[in-house]
Amino acid sequence: MEVRAAEYFAVATREVAKTISEKCQVLGKMLDASRVKLHSAQQIAQDSVFAQKPLLQEMNRVFEQLQSSSVDPNMVGGERGKTLFDFIDAETVQSLQQDTLEQTKEVEELLAAHQHAITRIAAIYEFFVTFDKAHGSDVDALVGEHRDLASITDEEAKPIEELYEAAVSFFVDMEQCDRFLLQYFTTINDIYPHYEAIFADVQLLFDELQSLRDFYLQFVASYQLVGAEMLRRKQHDTKVLQFIEEIKAKLAALEQEEIAMRSTFCEEHARFLPSTLCPEIQNLPDKFTIVREAQEEAQ
Repeated sequence: MEVRAAEYFAVATREVAKTISEKCQVLGKMLDASRVKLHSAQQIAQDSVFAQKPLLQEMNRVFEQLQSSSVDPNMVGGERGKTLFDFIDAETVQSLQQDTLEQTKEVEELLAAHQHAITRIAAIYEFFVTFDKAHGSDVDALVGEHRDLASITDEEAKPIEELYEAAVSFFVDMEQCDRFLLQYFTTINDIYPHYEAIFADVQLLFDELQSLRDFYLQFVASYQLVGAEMLRRKQHDTKVLQFIEEIKAKLAALEQEEIAMRSTFCEEHARFLPSTLCPEIQNLPDKFTIVREAQEEAQ
């Protein structure tokens, strides 16, 4: 009778131990999959988000450079105290920086929540595998698949019953963990779909900031060349005006020469010609005027 009871406990223990082992295997696979997801998200976050965080400080340095770049009053109608910073939409850029900072923080929080869930799952998994560490050899020796349960001896009955009680108690503890596992895996499943969208949003923000940074740096560089360009244009205008004065002098000389020649001709010949015959013979030479016309935009 004792042996028959031992066989019952042996079969029951074998089934409970098998269930415990299967739960460990399933949880282990789910834990590994969650770790892979986290590692993938961390890698993407590092490449597309965290690696670009210095750009936020770079924008601040660009602002400082703009604020320290004084504008020549002659370029702004004589107004003094202007800097290049006054010519940018700083409020919009700072709002963009704030949005980027908040989105980056959200990424950090999502990754932290994901990591916390995995840490807790891993702790539960470590607890799950303690049964095999503590009782695995006994399970294999007393009720293993290779064991013929009909061959159980009287001396083994008590250890098998104790092993059964330990297995059932451990399994009950495992079931108590299930609600926590559900909570942690739900957290991970809720978080993971958000990664793709938020990574894309943050990347767009960083791309826009990078574009603005490059533009403003070029703005500073271009302004630094404006003085030399205005001097070159002034020199050009001086050359042109000098050339015009020379042309005007030549035109005046040619005009006087032509007037003299026409007068001489008329004095010698006009009185012999009827007034209706080629009346324009009395005309003075045309005058030529050089007109300066401002052009608003270079093509």
